[in-house]
Amino acid sequence: MRVSSISTVIALFAALVSSQRLTKPPLQQNLDNLKQGFIDNLRPTTSTRTAFQAGYIPSDCKKIAIREGFNPADIQTWNIKYSDCVAEWVFCYHRSSNGALNDLVDRFGRLPVHTRQFNRHIVSLPATSGHAYNDGGNLVFFGDTLSNMNVHIHEAAHSLDLIGAFYPDKPLSSSAKWTSEYNLDSAVPDPYAQTNQVENVAQNTVVTTYERNVPGGFFGLNPNANRIFHQYATVDTEQRNADPANLLVPGGVCTGRLANSSPVTIAGTATARVAAAPDVALPPGLATIRGASFNTNSSCNIA
Repeated sequence: MRVSSISTVIALFAALVSSQRLTKPPLQQNLDNLKQGFIDNLRPTTSTRTAFQAGYIPSDCKKIAIREGFNPADIQTWNIKYSDCVAEWVFCYHRSSNGALNDLVDRFGRLPVHTRQFNRHIVSLPATSGHAYNDGGNLVFFGDTLSNMNVHIHEAAHSLDLIGAFYPDKPLSSSAKWTSEYNLDSAVPDPYAQTNQVENVAQNTVVTTYERNVPGGFFGLNPNANRIFHQYATVDTEQRNADPANLLVPGGVCTGRLANSSPVTIAGTATARVAAAPDVALPPGLATIRGASFNTNSSCNIA
């Protein structure tokens, strides 16, 4: 499978910071009218659950928890094994999260496996208002967004874009191809897509996922959808021609995975009396997808 050549913090940070607000008008007020269609047509994936090694937490989860002002000791860490992948995903669930772990596992499992495989850890943290962001392939959910299918697709779309699943040589959102196709349209999907091209690609990925999986599709739902046709068609063409193909359509098994972050002790001291660190290496024969360093927190507060 293809892997991305995107690897530096500087390049992606510059791409995000320099993104300018888009001036094309929104096609509709929001994409909330897509939520039920996703639940009805993206079926759950069977999964099993085992506890992560006691006393340890993935280093990325610990970093995120501390950065957001939470005690890593309040994070419950689980290995989630879906039936369509030989590798487990490690979920980091705060004990006071605003929704159930079962819902978080269910919604992430509804993502097509070839989308899912470009994401590392799934993090849920409590908040008085819902929002989410993507930190280098770690999906971070606050409040009740953990059960929002639109948000799961949107945040996973950042991984497809910025890690390079869509467009291996550079992020799709900063490519000349995307800009030229965007210029042919007269609108963007919704006001959130106006934030910048990174968020616009993510919202167009939500639209494309709906069009590809829900009977009648987005173009049957909105009579003016042709105003974003070239953006939709670009995402659809890229996901069809990706490796693996049809990233946004369920089916098949995982062909690769982002490597797990290294396990570290929750207490953070070498003297903590814990067992040996768990082995978080990917199973033999499963390709390691090359990651990228980025954080959409400054622009991505979709709820």
